[in-house]
Amino acid sequence: MAEAMAATVELASLGPAAIEHLDSPVFDESRGRLEFAAARTLLELDDKPCESLLLVEFFEDVDDCLAELSKMRIGDRIIICQDEVEQELVWDLRRSGLSLVTSCVGAAKPAPVIEDACVKPEDLPVFVEGMQAIIGDDRGSSSFYGHAASGLLHIRPILDLHKREDIGRLREVAEAMSALVRRFGGSIAGEHGVGIARTEFLPDHLGRELIELSTEIKGFFDPLSVMNPGKIVDTGRWRVDQDLRQGEGSAINLPFNSISAFVEKDRSFVGNLEQCNGCGGCLKDAPTMCPTYLATGEEVLSTRGRANILRAALEGRFDGGIAAPELAEALDSCLSCKACKRECPSGVDLALLKAESLQARHRLQGPSLADRVIARSDFLGKLGSATAPLSNAFVGLIPVRRLMQRFLGLDADRSLPPYAPQRFDRWFKRRTDRSAGHRGRVILWDDTWVRYHEPEVGQAAVEVLEAAGFEVILAEGRRCCGRPAISRGLLEEARELGLHNVALLRSMETAPIIFLEPSCWSTFVDEYRQFEIEGAGEIAQRCVLFEDFVLALLHTDPEALPLTSLDVQAAIHGHCHAKALADEGTLPRLFAHVPSLEAKPLETGCCGMAGAFGLMAANQDLSRAVAEPLVQQIDALSDDALVVAAGTSCRHQVRDLTGRDCLHPAEVLARAMTGS
Repeated sequence: MAEAMAATVELASLGPAAIEHLDSPVFDESRGRLEFAAARTLLELDDKPCESLLLVEFFEDVDDCLAELSKMRIGDRIIICQDEVEQELVWDLRRSGLSLVTSCVGAAKPAPVIEDACVKPEDLPVFVEGMQAIIGDDRGSSSFYGHAASGLLHIRPILDLHKREDIGRLREVAEAMSALVRRFGGSIAGEHGVGIARTEFLPDHLGRELIELSTEIKGFFDPLSVMNPGKIVDTGRWRVDQDLRQGEGSAINLPFNSISAFVEKDRSFVGNLEQCNGCGGCLKDAPTMCPTYLATGEEVLSTRGRANILRAALEGRFDGGIAAPELAEALDSCLSCKACKRECPSGVDLALLKAESLQARHRLQGPSLADRVIARSDFLGKLGSATAPLSNAFVGLIPVRRLMQRFLGLDADRSLPPYAPQRFDRWFKRRTDRSAGHRGRVILWDDTWVRYHEPEVGQAAVEVLEAAGFEVILAEGRRCCGRPAISRGLLEEARELGLHNVALLRSMETAPIIFLEPSCWSTFVDEYRQFEIEGAGEIAQRCVLFEDFVLALLHTDPEALPLTSLDVQAAIHGHCHAKALADEGTLPRLFAHVPSLEAKPLETGCCGMAGAFGLMAANQDLSRAVAEPLVQQIDALSDDALVVAAGTSCRHQVRDLTGRDCLHPAEVLARAMTGS
């Protein structure tokens, strides 16, 4: 870091528009996060570790500046980003600095103290040296990131403010830092404003005369002291080490044992909940997070809002605790899209927090009839398919639909997924034209929706995989993955299903396991690991989405499939779980292998169906509001354009709200092989 600070002074002679500093406590937290993988690759952070990064931006005389830069002996390496995409990757990493540095594991977190102090840029190297001496390596680590060109770094010592000794340390650091800033003639509030935490230090920085004038002005305009009392004009009320949100001995005592282990890094429900630092990244117009907030603008329907209300319930600020009606209203409207798992820089996994909270509520109140019925979608599919088409006619009767709305909450006016008269697994078993497969075997996971509702999707997948030279087998004896149960908070039931499925797959050969439904795939690669099922990690390594598997094949062998021309447009709606846990650019790259097919992703987040969420009468307004951007973009397409979505819920929502057919990617490839 000392080298980086010295380089900042040297680089200032080039007149850059910005010099930003990032240190390892920030960018080390981006390791293993899909959202930052491309930036880490660009900056070579994994191959060539470093302690500091300087991000230097030029607006004018760029070529001359870069020529001068090349003559300077600065740093281990210099990476020039002239491409706007690369520039945005780097700036996204910098913009996430606060959330990344505060997402470290454990109760000790980077504390603000006086974290936007500013000195003259040329004094920054000596100032940082002084701050490092104050914090000291033996007294905990710290992060120094921010606006180096302006002489302002966000300096945050890592402290556990649940402990008395660290609260005392907070006071020591704040006082020493204030004195150091004053010695350099700097400002203790260079960017964010003074705030109530720093008022006590102002007399040392402003002097008696200015403090008396501020008090006089305050008294003239606010004689009753109702406007920000204690801010700038000290009343003795606020101190940097008092009124802490946590404080000595504070703790959230979880009134239940969580089933999930929160294996990414936090290892606990409370640990993940307290990753929310309130930065409000979920309140921005992000790609997906948070779809209910984007649709309504209501704070409580954001990731931060739900984390705050969950924390409030656990701290006893609502009657009923984990079963409080206020909490139920916030959590029941969460779509469990998992977008926060990727897009929240702190990695708050609200979908998992929600599922555990629902499970805890069920222990107190018992699950509803709707919860039990929806969780057994696989069993209902077995019954419905066995009696189709009579079952479809029966559930379509108006009196039956009204009874279902009354007792199950299913909206009488929304269609239900029809049952297939011929189950996919039985069609598969009766086939006589099977491929021997010169490329080896693959296991196709025939999920509930493919098996009982959309066998044509499975048939298309088999056609494609066999044409590519694979022998396709099914996992005989498989049970539902448990996604419907997870969505209703029945985690114990989902874990039992996971134990069975993982054991079954471990007993089979070590072939790739291909998934057609992203939400089933995510259960295997995410929830089963969270449940700490033995062998779940091993199985997760073999699980792959159909589109990812075929794209990887075509990457190594572009002639692996006999793809003919499809002279149409294809509009792609991405599944939320695939966006959160996989590469959302897969489908456009896959369809680029189809001659004449013009494929483009729709600029959409969640479809608003989210399993059974969009089927419930109570959720209709919110479901349709979330879906509105998707509906508008599909309505603007030409009549002959294909609409493509990997998720069965997404396809159902599209058909219901737009009246257009919607295809699985396997169906598109099957059409391309036949030219239809």
